[in-house]
Amino acid sequence: MELAPKLSADTVVFDDALTSSPDLTRWLPPTRIGQFFQTRGGSLGLGLASAIGIQAALPDKPVLSVSGDGGGMYTIQALWSAARHELPIKYIVCNNRSYRLLQANISQYWSEQGVSGRDFPLSFDLSQPDLRFADMAKALGVAGRRVETAEDIAPAVEEMLAHTGPFVLDVILEGVVHPHLVGVHCGQ
Repeated sequence: MELAPKLSADTVVFDDALTSSPDLTRWLPPTRIGQFFQTRGGSLGLGLASAIGIQAALPDKPVLSVSGDGGGMYTIQALWSAARHELPIKYIVCNNRSYRLLQANISQYWSEQGVSGRDFPLSFDLSQPDLRFADMAKALGVAGRRVETAEDIAPAVEEMLAHTGPFVLDVILEGVVHPHLVGVHCGQ
């Protein structure tokens, strides 16, 4: 909601947000061919790297990549490439501290099988240690900012869009996590 009216009309979006995609397309609906890209086949982890290909193919267009935290970890080194080649890509990581897509998939499966009352596998929890994407970005040469409250969103969006180089917004979202169990039940 904060981002959409501030983006240039010719911004090209790569959507690897998956579970946050409905919210993304609500505010940034794909309306033109070549404006909006997504992963094929439900795979995750392509967003950070795919934005580099889009920026290389369309160097005169602004590029926005929106990814989940689990997917972002698959190709985090893409941020280094963006910094090295001075690509002005804007990245948003929807950080719910979990593999939310896997939670949705297993919930659907359990529902179809009549299974209830189960916790998600601990391996779906990405809360411990805390994935701090703005800090990882800075270590790879990319500016970044972590957004933890609703009040921080508007100024963070302004900062990201004003920045001339690559930039990462690490946006903390709600998540179904159990950090108190991490390390306790080895092998779960």
